[in-house]
Amino acid sequence: MVIKMARPTLRKGSGNAQFRKRVPTTLLPILRGKSLSVELPESAAPDSATISVATTISAEVVFSLRAPEGRLSRIRHAAATRQIEAFFEAAMRGPQDLSNQGVSGILGSIYRHLVAKHEANPPALYKPRPDDQPTDVWSEFDPWYDILHQADDLIAYRTAQGRRAAVAVLAPILDLDAFLASKAMILTDDTYARVVEGLPPTMGKAVGTLIDRARGDYSEDLVAKQFAAPPAPLTAKASNPTSSVGIVKTFDDLFERWKSERPRSASTLSTFRGHITRFSKFVVHDDPHRVERVDAQRWKDVLNAEGLKKISTTYLATFNALYRFGLENSETTGITRNPFDGVKIRQKAVAGTKRLPFTRAEVGMILNAARQESLAHLRWIPWLQAQTGARVAEIAQLWGSMIVKDDDGHPCIHITPAPDGGTLKNDVSERVVPIHPQVIADGFLEFVATRGNGPLFYGGRKGKAAVQLRDDQKHPSKGISNRVGAWVRGLGITDARKGPTHSFRHWFKSEMMRAEVSDKLADKIQGHSDRTDSSGYAHADTAMMLGAITKLDLKAIADSTPKAGPREL
Repeated sequence: MVIKMARPTLRKGSGNAQFRKRVPTTLLPILRGKSLSVELPESAAPDSATISVATTISAEVVFSLRAPEGRLSRIRHAAATRQIEAFFEAAMRGPQDLSNQGVSGILGSIYRHLVAKHEANPPALYKPRPDDQPTDVWSEFDPWYDILHQADDLIAYRTAQGRRAAVAVLAPILDLDAFLASKAMILTDDTYARVVEGLPPTMGKAVGTLIDRARGDYSEDLVAKQFAAPPAPLTAKASNPTSSVGIVKTFDDLFERWKSERPRSASTLSTFRGHITRFSKFVVHDDPHRVERVDAQRWKDVLNAEGLKKISTTYLATFNALYRFGLENSETTGITRNPFDGVKIRQKAVAGTKRLPFTRAEVGMILNAARQESLAHLRWIPWLQAQTGARVAEIAQLWGSMIVKDDDGHPCIHITPAPDGGTLKNDVSERVVPIHPQVIADGFLEFVATRGNGPLFYGGRKGKAAVQLRDDQKHPSKGISNRVGAWVRGLGITDARKGPTHSFRHWFKSEMMRAEVSDKLADKIQGHSDRTDSSGYAHADTAMMLGAITKLDLKAIADSTPKAGPREL
């Protein structure tokens, strides 16, 4: 399907292109008749100044782009689209109630707007009167003062009618409603009243600064510092559609909102996207509001008929997570129910499918084969997994800077998120684990020294880090992990119940039990939670860990297996 992007339109009888966008039906009663101001780039240059275009909202937002069809009109159209969509989203959020500081921030924005608009060529201070009294002079600021005094008198009544009249009187200097709309701000009645009441003194300060400019004084503007910083909606770039917090319309909208809440791993994002695509094809639409409970139940039955496993904890869990997020943020997502709530399937674990550990002989074969490898990831990752029981991804993303020393000076691995975006499974996964003396004796620290502080197992010979990974881009350590797994399979360990890298975790836990190491200590070494409240209070120092780890005689295990030649590997 080809998606057509909105473009400027042409109006009969005019050489300029036109902007035209329909107002969402739900917003028409709220926005019809309101003023709207849009800032358009003056030129096609990236740092161009802007010009203001005002319009009144009807069933559509329509105004001239003040440029013929061409590059500039398209740039202006894109800028207008982003601002107006942000304004619509603000309207969907509803009126905003601001603190006194927030009101000060809005008034400060108005002050800066008026000064910036006029300071290059401020009104004249003295000018002959255009009448038959040539000896008198008048200032172009005089009408401004008249307007401000008149508005101040109207506001003094402290009635809604007086404030509306004051806003109309002030319009020649500033159209308040259009200004707020240009900033994607819709205010509660109370906040709006406080802003209106602060307008005359704020505008008076702007006049004072412009009088200084008219006299040639362009020194630092100290008045601007008297105002608070603008509230978030004023500073958040309405031109950035990805910062949208409006009502979600598609599963992609909901997914993007969920994704931005906190960092997610690339594999999780990829899995969620796949499930969303599959479900959207199943229901033949992508609107989360249209999904009914029967749709969730029918999809569950289809997945089960295909013989898929872990349906409740994978496929259904994806949508439960998205809808739960939507409900928790219902004011901005518009999600009011979770059609997947309670939809599950009872799938019993089948005997003969549970994950198995490696045998000692298999670990010996792997370690022995790793000794003969020249590639760093094949040489060292199996040994580090064997001595830590760590997940392969935790080892594959290690950097030289993550090899540290404990208080006793013993070399350790600081298992933590990689500086270039590598992640851990959870907070319990972060830990410091001592390096087995036999791994040190085999030359691991010398290898680390050759890589510097950068990645140990990826990034080429220079160990360069990945640069600005996309949030859905898999970390380069993922490829390293896969290659280690394929290499282990190539050694002849083909039992599907034995993960080529993950079974090290099962083996390590079994060996710790054989060596009578407590489960809690083994969990701390492996970064495993025992799922009890008390686990967070138990802390294992590296000396305790080292005592447990050295009970594994890795050298003896590796030596117990005959060396295999390269061909056999």
